[in-house]
Amino acid sequence: MYFKIFLNFILIVISSLIQFSFISILPFGLDNFNFALVALIVILLVSSFSTSLWWAIGVGFLLDIYSFLPFGVYLACFFFTVLVANFLLVNFFTDRSLYSFLALIFLSSICFNFLFYFFIYFLEIFGVTPAVVVLGKIFWINLTWQIFFNILAVFVLFYVVNFVSQRLRPVFLKRKK
Repeated sequence: MYFKIFLNFILIVISSLIQFSFISILPFGLDNFNFALVALIVILLVSSFSTSLWWAIGVGFLLDIYSFLPFGVYLACFFFTVLVANFLLVNFFTDRSLYSFLALIFLSSICFNFLFYFFIYFLEIFGVTPAVVVLGKIFWINLTWQIFFNILAVFVLFYVVNFVSQRLRPVFLKRKK
């Protein structure tokens, strides 16, 4: 049990470092890729809801430490995004197929971005952060790139996880023999 906790802690630190120090310097829209969100959704699908909540708290906490935003923005966004993703997974996506995996990362990416910019806009009202234009052209371009790269990463990760484990199914409908 202690080994599992220690392993999760190390993986949370590694995924936070990858997100904040490596992905943020990539060129051509690749800097919009949200590795931490993809990791959270994969953990939610492969492991359990409680594990993904701990990951959301850990990754959010570490990203908040290194962010110039007020403390708690990443933590709240990842936490609420995992809650929404679990709600969608339990109530709407009854199977763990590639299609539900892609739809879940699509909706989670949208949820995370709107929560993130809502919190920043809310803090701007009180003069804590500078104004962010959510309806601007740059926001939608960055959101499109993020959704594209998140879906691409999830597509690859689905087949990697499916090769290692049989918890996920690659098709939506099964053929009768």
